Amino acid sequence: MPVAIPRPLPMLVKIVLLAALYLLAGRLALLLAIAPGFATAIFPPIGIGLAAVLIWGYPLLLGVLLGATLLNLSIAAPSLAQISLQGLPVALSIAVGSSLQCLLASWLIRRWVGFPNPLSSERSIFLLLLIGGPLTCMLSASVGSFTLLHHQLISAAQLPFSWWTWWVGDSIGVLIATP
Repeated sequence: MPVAIPRPLPMLVKIVLLAALYLLAGRLALLLAIAPGFATAIFPPIGIGLAAVLIWGYPLLLGVLLGATLLNLSIAAPSLAQISLQGLPVALSIAVGSSLQCLLASWLIRRWVGFPNPLSSERSIFLLLLIGGPLTCMLSASVGSFTLLHHQLISAAQLPFSWWTWWVGDSIGVLIATP
């Protein structure tokens, strides 16, 4: 009897699965969030998103965008039935920041570390974690925090704490989930 070789998942299925995983992991991570609930000290979905983009390519950025948008829409609504389009500009802006962070990180990692990469040297591991984590996570922290400020969801006094928490959470999320 011939052995059946499994076919790779179609790109659309990968995008939808990434969006669902991003949403689920994000909801779990936000259980640790500090009010107003958009930033948390550990945020693995950004690391999962980066890993997916590195492994399957730039089309997976759509999964990050979709998952992050749904996640941020769900923050303001206690149930799925209560999600409104009123929060869409905030949710989409934050999702764009997360997607741009994954795009920049994956491009820099491909350029400076090389990918695919077995991560068998200290240099490649260090660069992957540095580029994907603390360096590029400044982008999503900045876009997210300034979006909240612009839409008056946080005050100017809360901006530094929001940015710091966002940056730390995304950086730790990359350090935990991407490798």
